[in-house]
Amino acid sequence: MKKINIYILGFILSSATFISCQQEREIRYTGASVVEFKNHILGRNAAYTPEGVFLNATGTAMTLVSRHVSVNNRGRDSILVQLVGHQSSTDIHINYAIGALEVPLAQQNIIMPAVEGTHYEFVNPERVVTIPANSSSAWILIDPIPGSTVAGNQYYLVLQLLGNDQVLPSQNYSTFTTYYRN
Repeated sequence: MKKINIYILGFILSSATFISCQQEREIRYTGASVVEFKNHILGRNAAYTPEGVFLNATGTAMTLVSRHVSVNNRGRDSILVQLVGHQSSTDIHINYAIGALEVPLAQQNIIMPAVEGTHYEFVNPERVVTIPANSSSAWILIDPIPGSTVAGNQYYLVLQLLGNDQVLPSQNYSTFTTYYRN
């Protein structure tokens, strides 16, 4: 029994020595800075939600680049724009636009474009989101208009990041779709 304990102890010590001698890898992003949408509500703790923003109460599954919002149950909506790359010592102004829906839609619900001023209003109507100096993210804030949707219908809003002269949009995450419904 004593011999087995010595072997086990020897194995543990040699394993610990081998692991501790490995060189630590530094993982650092070295590509060009880009901006992307990030669905902050997906898998996020409610304690980190910005003031005036409420979690989705519809129970509908959301993805990284889309979500469903009940205009009657949700207050201010927010969409996170994230900088991937080095932070800047000055504010970064990122342009965005309303885009078109490109994915074929299921015919189970009537789906049509949401209309600004009817179904929602941007808190900042200039279509620019500003990532503050020495930061990596900013919010596009949207106020859904309660009672603006017809029961059984869905209305979509597609946002497209345009970037600016120094920071381009990410190829994979430059579009975000929100579906409004009752």
